[in-house]
Amino acid sequence: MNKFNLMITNIYGEYKEFEIESLSCETDLGEITILANHHPIITVVKKGKIKIRMNETIKEIELPFDSILEFSENKAKILTLFEI
Repeated sequence: MNKFNLMITNIYGEYKEFEIESLSCETDLGEITILANHHPIITVVKKGKIKIRMNETIKEIELPFDSILEFSENKAKILTLFEI
């Protein structure tokens, strides 16, 4: 399966970076799943768990606040308010 980079960053400049196969999260319009080479998108991710698939395993990350997701050029970025 093709992979892409996910960077979770906060307003303080802290970040974590992952190489993942898919990202699933809840938005205002429902749940979305992003795979490599997805069309560019900017949306609000609802607070709660996001699921990332890495090396055939699924990891859940808790977002305590609504966050912003941007996907372009095969890179996903989530901007959040909590300390990483």
